[in-house]
Amino acid sequence: MANIKRIDHVAIAVRDADQATQQYVKLLNAVHIRTEVLHEKAGPVKVSYLQLGENVLSLAQSLDENGFIEQHIAKHGEGLHHMGLEVDDLKGFIQDVESKGFKIPLRDEFTNRSEVVLRPKDAAGVVLQIVEWKGGSDVSVEDRMERIRQLHNRPEN
Repeated sequence: MANIKRIDHVAIAVRDADQATQQYVKLLNAVHIRTEVLHEKAGPVKVSYLQLGENVLSLAQSLDENGFIEQHIAKHGEGLHHMGLEVDDLKGFIQDVESKGFKIPLRDEFTNRSEVVLRPKDAAGVVLQIVEWKGGSDVSVEDRMERIRQLHNRPEN
């Protein structure tokens, strides 16, 4: 069975990633790491990555009026969207979860990571994004922030 290594990040759905970034920097003295556009299977999003101590916060803005972030905001308003969990063996995690009868509605592959998303109804209303980083886990907080600075979140073709 795969092991959960840590909370990788917490993602917040926002209407305006730039404005929300300024707000979190001002409110919490967060450090803005970078902002990028991701082309995910569920639609394009603009994501701003922030460092809060040893933690990563991502502020996600939909770039599609029918995108998954926009749908979430329409239904729930801005706020917590999902929690990312890092695993040491995604294939093992998938086998374990499916053997227990749970469904995995989304699987995605990027140049720097593989991930799946679990349904909120299976996790007390929380969307869980399960991530395995290609090249292994980061050793230190500094390594982790540098990985985010160097991200190349491109879908694999």
